[in-house]
Amino acid sequence: MFTNEQPMMSSDIQSRSDVLIVGAGPVGLTLAHELLRRGIQPRLIDKNSLPAQNTKALGVMARTLELLTPSGVAGELVTQGVKVPAFSIYSEGRQLASFDFSRHVESAYPYVLMVPQPAVESVLAQHVEDLGGKIERGVELVSLQQYTDGVEVLLRGADGVEERVWTRWLIGCDGAHSSVRHLVGATFVGKTFEQSFATGNVRMHWDIPGNQAFARLNHGNFIAYFPMPDGQHRFIIAYKPEDAPTGDITLAEIQHAIDSCGPQGARASDPTWLARYQVNQRKVDRYVWQRVALVGDAAHIHSPIGAQGMNTGIQDAFNLGWKLALIVQGKSPSTLLDSYASERSAVGRQLLVATGRLTNLALLQQPLITATRDAIAPRLTQMKKIQATFTATAAELSVSYRHSPLASEYREEKVKPLQTLLKSGDRAPDGPVTIGTAKKPGSLYALLNGTRHVLLIFLHQDNQTARHKLQSTLSEWQDWLDVYPILRSQPHSKSKQAYYDPEGVLAARYGISDEGLILIRPDGYICLRSQPITVEPLQRYLATISYVAPTTVANE
Repeated sequence: MFTNEQPMMSSDIQSRSDVLIVGAGPVGLTLAHELLRRGIQPRLIDKNSLPAQNTKALGVMARTLELLTPSGVAGELVTQGVKVPAFSIYSEGRQLASFDFSRHVESAYPYVLMVPQPAVESVLAQHVEDLGGKIERGVELVSLQQYTDGVEVLLRGADGVEERVWTRWLIGCDGAHSSVRHLVGATFVGKTFEQSFATGNVRMHWDIPGNQAFARLNHGNFIAYFPMPDGQHRFIIAYKPEDAPTGDITLAEIQHAIDSCGPQGARASDPTWLARYQVNQRKVDRYVWQRVALVGDAAHIHSPIGAQGMNTGIQDAFNLGWKLALIVQGKSPSTLLDSYASERSAVGRQLLVATGRLTNLALLQQPLITATRDAIAPRLTQMKKIQATFTATAAELSVSYRHSPLASEYREEKVKPLQTLLKSGDRAPDGPVTIGTAKKPGSLYALLNGTRHVLLIFLHQDNQTARHKLQSTLSEWQDWLDVYPILRSQPHSKSKQAYYDPEGVLAARYGISDEGLILIRPDGYICLRSQPITVEPLQRYLATISYVAPTTVANE
């Protein structure tokens, strides 16, 4: 609910916070962690008294790991997970496709990391607590009332004691059955697939290597296998609607699906955490409701085929985190959240379309259409372009905000563009950077700490005039920016603060043909590309996301 009336500041308000996060799953924990890294102390609650014990989501994609790298979370997850280099699909015993992440994913993480959701939550929770955060479990959101400058909420603890809280921002990270979504009246629209799924964990007895993931199709039936760190496998079974069993999932039912779809001779044992469900494809019509934002499954749910759910939610949190921090710190207007709503709503919409198509394609039942799929798929999926597109999409490296109001391009007519597909709004690519007198180049990503914007200034040589002009112009933004002049030539210097791109590899990846600027957002996406070096486009961008008087922006 929302009203334009100002709240009555009464004794009923027992505590206050800048940000109240509802839901301490991987999405809420990620958001809390990103705010804490920026000096914001959010309040984080979850209605469950204990962390989730079942495995739920499993795969962590390359883009998610990239975003979790600066904080050290990715490194810890990698030590706990199984690296799956490829995903294969078979129909009636014949291989239709094998998508090779190890060959086609351009990332430090060229694989799908199989690590159960409880392990992801455990690592994130420890990082939250290490930064001084606290997770309040057994605390439920009962009601909320919005005002122009905040939200009044009623919380109830496991002991029944209620607390009235005032928060400037309320963030719903409370999953598919979100109380926050319900209380703000968000419309959750979509459709339910006419398909029944069963899932769980089993120990598989076969001769297949322990890092292989694959799906087996047979006349409209579907079973997929994903390795887990403890030697078990996650299985997902899909049924024709008329053949879907009811009641508890049994080992006999699992074995029947294995025998029907393959691989031949495989046997399952020791089933744990079994669940049956229908697939929903739904998304809210709005991600932001005045002082309330919806994140993760609270905003979108979809088919499990593709393993995108947890990853998309975590990336929602990264997108929202840096923007919300700037607003809470008083550096940016609340309208900055409009870009969160537009950017992530577009991603959610694309995700629903893609997972819906994959699900329909995998569960085809008509013999003629199935035969056509099985005949065409092996040829198509061997094409390098198809491999690159599929793996980049699955790894979520292809997520882009090109149409965002925060994406800006500037190029003078005399500047000849490089032949590159990269545009402002795309994920910032990694590349080699030589630091000081180092004999070997390091990684650009090592310079991205994920908490500030990064400005790359590409220069042919150490142009002191251009550097001083920029530094003078950007002096008021020193709390916002990490600035790195990237020189094409590497003089004989012992400076450890100089950065070089002697072969021009990094400049080429960013489409810089001569000299220019690249501005990278805290969540690792290009927000500005300018050729040549000029301050006006940069000032205009910074003015769109901050409180800056128009008179300070050149040529406005």
